[in-house]
Amino acid sequence: MRVVVLGAGLIGTATAYYLARAGHEVVVIDRQRQAGLETSFANGALLTPSTSDSWAAPGTPQKILKWFGQEDAPMLLRLRAVPGMIGWGLRFLRECRPERWEANTEAVLKLALFSMAALDRLQADEALEFDRNPPGLIKLFRDPLSMDSALRASALYQRLGVDCTALEPDGCVAVEPALRPIRDKISGGVHYPADGSGDALKFTQALAERARALGVSFLFGHEITGFSTESDRVTAVETNQGAIRGEAFVLALGSFSTLLGRKLGLSLPVYPAKGYSITVAAPGWNGAPRIPIADDGRKVAVVPLGDRLRVAGTVEFDGYETRLNSTRGRMLVDGLGDIYPDYPREGRIEHWSGLRPLTPDGRPIIGRSRWRNLFLNTGHGPLGWTLAAGSGLAMAELVAGNSPSIDLASFSPER
Repeated sequence: MRVVVLGAGLIGTATAYYLARAGHEVVVIDRQRQAGLETSFANGALLTPSTSDSWAAPGTPQKILKWFGQEDAPMLLRLRAVPGMIGWGLRFLRECRPERWEANTEAVLKLALFSMAALDRLQADEALEFDRNPPGLIKLFRDPLSMDSALRASALYQRLGVDCTALEPDGCVAVEPALRPIRDKISGGVHYPADGSGDALKFTQALAERARALGVSFLFGHEITGFSTESDRVTAVETNQGAIRGEAFVLALGSFSTLLGRKLGLSLPVYPAKGYSITVAAPGWNGAPRIPIADDGRKVAVVPLGDRLRVAGTVEFDGYETRLNSTRGRMLVDGLGDIYPDYPREGRIEHWSGLRPLTPDGRPIIGRSRWRNLFLNTGHGPLGWTLAAGSGLAMAELVAGNSPSIDLASFSPER
């Protein structure tokens, strides 16, 4: 079968790879010049089932209101974005109830664990190199109140089968010695030994090369303008360089899936949540960390990637705006200095921002659309890297007409 995949980010590339491995003819369309140059380019680099809990959580609405209009707020809702997200926002508020938050967390966690197992097999099969770190993540807390809240969340993860351990300050330093300079400033942490990290861009581009070796065609520099349809089927994708026909189509364009979906009469509940990161050169730093640290107080994560550090955090609701904001970029620089005061100040710092495709309930949309041969693989929010391998594998199985290796009912477009 000839399958056309729309999008060459983490999700689209993984889907294309698994489809090709199953023997299909695959074409991938993307407006960029290479794979992984949008949301997958400089994300938080975390592979973390322990962050499967939805942002739609008890207490989140109050935090958004408290931070409204504050440029340095961890979660910033801009007034100009409100009119365009009223329907999405009302659904988000409904998902903040405790029982919905717990159900959503459990659903996403199952997919995350499935995806991590798929990634491990994929890395072994294809010998992929992407600066993957030794397993482990510490969620760090600076006051007893935050620590108590974290222990309640970790209790849910433990009940769902995730290994985690509460740590005193000395325990945090024992797991990650690079924290020693701030030992007296932290109240403790939670260690998730199975979580991990790695460079999503390196992975995406390495996997794209493996997909090419399987016969996948990547059509870069192609701007998608619309679709051709007959009856209940899509027959072609229209681009600025002509039509690309296929027998099946997979929409995997992240936040832009919503805009393209409208051309087919689809109303996808995916809203762009802008995130920021910095990448800091740190060659030769003897005190560099070995594993990621997620600082609850700063709302940032610091991840070692080879001889670099990736610092990511904050969320901004501002439509499809992607311009860098100096205040929010500075927050990440300050956060890095607060966690690792002796990091190499002379290292080059690269700033980036991108759009996380967020659904109101935090669950991605994975399944068949109301168009018979159009499939959706989008809405992975801040967990695209964690969920990519599993989502790509399950989607390839679904397109082929097989029963997916994981139940996708929780991620159905019709839920």
